[in-house]
Amino acid sequence: MKATLIEITTRENLIRAQAQCSRHISAIYFPFSIHTQLEESFPESPVRVFVYPNLSHPKMFFLFKNNEYIKPTLALAQVSGTSMNRLELIDLINEFRTRVFGAKRQPHLVIAEEHLIKMYGVAMRLSSSDWTNTDLRLSLFYMTESQKKLALATSLPSVPKGYYYDEIDPTEEAEIVNNTWTHAGAGDLEQTMAKLLRLPSSCIRFNGKPVAFEMIDPAGFFNNQYVFEDHRRKGLGNAVEMDLIHKTLSIGFSPFKTVAKDNKIVLDASIANKLWTMWTDEGGNAKTVVFQTWHCE
Repeated sequence: MKATLIEITTRENLIRAQAQCSRHISAIYFPFSIHTQLEESFPESPVRVFVYPNLSHPKMFFLFKNNEYIKPTLALAQVSGTSMNRLELIDLINEFRTRVFGAKRQPHLVIAEEHLIKMYGVAMRLSSSDWTNTDLRLSLFYMTESQKKLALATSLPSVPKGYYYDEIDPTEEAEIVNNTWTHAGAGDLEQTMAKLLRLPSSCIRFNGKPVAFEMIDPAGFFNNQYVFEDHRRKGLGNAVEMDLIHKTLSIGFSPFKTVAKDNKIVLDASIANKLWTMWTDEGGNAKTVVFQTWHCE
């Protein structure tokens, strides 16, 4: 008998799933996503959540965001301490894709730990040879309880004379933010506007113009930290990040971020930062999260 996913549909069970996922770094993308669904706080990205084999003893969680402006987002998470048969996992992935896409061939983004992404790729290529993918390999950074307390006890960094903290104007300045994002594509301007309108963000201005900023994705991770070149090496990147940490903690959620494996400067700085913990395996080796984009030819 093939494995069967259970879709979590009631408010009570979504809250249970949110609590379950909050216990596992592997499922770090789920709690804030579920929050936006429960509170209807990001209607541009409605969420569906699935569990296997059941909510009382979960092994796997699956998440689907049917985004209004950008390609759909899928996320997979295996509960720590559990094991999955590879064929069983492929069956689950196939069932998940059928449940959310039906027979439609839909370009999409999938987010998961590296070993799950490999199995997702196997399932995709078994289904059809007409798919291509691009991968973004990342290290994940999160905050422990002691780091959260330290962050709350730490004042915002002072910024140089002429600079000041402020908010981004979602309608007038979303394009400025979106144009700095390396991975921006079709629909991302509208998605960026929605993020700035509905979720915490941080901004530092100079002469009235935004020169450094960072925002949160509706999955909860810090997104698109950017400092314009003429204003770099002044601590502004660290300042907007600290401001966003405070704002995220103030709404009751745990800050986390991903850093590209090939971005050595930011990666080394994040590892050295006493407010961040890098997700590692039992041997202390950095785990890899992959953002994998699938295109149909």
